[in-house]
Amino acid sequence: MNKADLIEELADRMGGDHQLATEALENTLDIIVRTVASGESITIMGFGIFEKKARAARVARNPHTGESIPVPPTSSPVFRPGQYFKSVIQGTEKLPEGRLAAKRSSSHQSFGSLTKNGVDHRDKVS
Repeated sequence: MNKADLIEELADRMGGDHQLATEALENTLDIIVRTVASGESITIMGFGIFEKKARAARVARNPHTGESIPVPPTSSPVFRPGQYFKSVIQGTEKLPEGRLAAKRSSSHQSFGSLTKNGVDHRDKVS
């Protein structure tokens, strides 16, 4: 799936408004890029974390000549998937039927089901 496909899917889910879907996606991506570029991270519970990771200066070798080449410090954008996202991809958690996979039902519950290992933990005190 590419950006155009994503916009098409988003527009279908938002009532067919391609302009609104395009603006929503492009503004979301702009916020992520600007926030991470400024050194802050974005955490979306259950989905993942977008952050900037620094890499120290190092010495690399040219594989053809064996010559040492100094590499300056760099920064890269990094995405670390959340536990629910990992569980869905690994097949240990099923996608919910009839509702969004990444919509939280309250600020104190995970994205997925309210069960862990088949046991409902909502009424239990930790």
